[in-house]
Amino acid sequence: MVFERGLGWRNLENQIRNNPNHCMSMLRMHPETFQCLCTTLEQRYSLKSTDHISVVEMVAIFLVTCAQNDTQRYVGLSFGRSQETVYRKFHEVLNAVESLACQYLKTPTMASLQLYPRKLLENSNYWPFFSGFIGALDGTHVRVKVGGSDAVGYWDRHGQTSLNILGICDINMIFTYAWLGASGSTHDSLVLQYAIDGDPIFPKPPIGKYYLVDSGYANRRGFLAPYRGSSKENIRYHLSEFDDGPPRNKKELFNKWHASLRSVIERTFGVWKKKWRILDNLPRYDVKTQNRIVHATMVLHNFIRLHKIPDADFEDSDSSGQAQQRRRIEEEELSRLEEEEITMDGQYMNNVRDEIANMIWNEHL
Repeated sequence: MVFERGLGWRNLENQIRNNPNHCMSMLRMHPETFQCLCTTLEQRYSLKSTDHISVVEMVAIFLVTCAQNDTQRYVGLSFGRSQETVYRKFHEVLNAVESLACQYLKTPTMASLQLYPRKLLENSNYWPFFSGFIGALDGTHVRVKVGGSDAVGYWDRHGQTSLNILGICDINMIFTYAWLGASGSTHDSLVLQYAIDGDPIFPKPPIGKYYLVDSGYANRRGFLAPYRGSSKENIRYHLSEFDDGPPRNKKELFNKWHASLRSVIERTFGVWKKKWRILDNLPRYDVKTQNRIVHATMVLHNFIRLHKIPDADFEDSDSSGQAQQRRRIEEEELSRLEEEEITMDGQYMNNVRDEIANMIWNEHL
């Protein structure tokens, strides 16, 4: 997004208020949502105007920085503010937006996890087969700037320093949980285990409920994975693989519908990263602050979604979008996953998967 330099906040504000499309492009949200965000941060989370700058301008500085990933210098020129002011106000709003998490990115209660989502009930492709579905989870990488010897642990398989973010979302593309801070070198399944073991508020599935996960995770109690192919048996999973022909057996039919429902997490990640370009290349702050920025953008994602004002990014993703193809699982990691799956919890979930596969197969005969 290119702004005409030197216009200052007043002209930018006029463009935001008078042109919803410009507001969406500049701030990644509808003007009504933007105003609601400003009001919420001011009235509930102690963000205050001063004699020199309003809450509305402060929030706009933060959103432009996150949405466009512009430098402090460029944002300062656009708003007619010094770099020092942009830096201070960015961090003040960052503090306030993070505080929103208690309202907009909170761990679901056990009671809420027992409920059946309306969107699930209304979709005959998934109901009643996946009646235990409470969400989908996956990991995604966000590039991070780490200097010196500390960078070693953050190198991912692409040769970049990154964070491996564990995200859980519900069927409505709302984040319900995030585990931040794992290094890019950490396997997705290990990040999940760190979250389960290390976070007392991790939303563990109630009895009979489960999250959908892909083949990079073990099929175990509370986490339903697809059938994994092997050298002896080729089993397709990703939706794009079925372009070559329909499912050939009950395992592939299960995998196709599993992939379709599970793709909600990939689409959620897609909308989130599309809106907030800062995630493509986080600023050169310390790792803790970079993590906080990731967290804040997830909160903003939910804030926008929960206000239910039409949003082209979400609407486009709702009508299309397929899960990204997972990288080949390394042999060492595959062995560890298979060991988990021969435990009692693994056998239990294998039985659940077989039961669902039989139901879907019989329904579509």
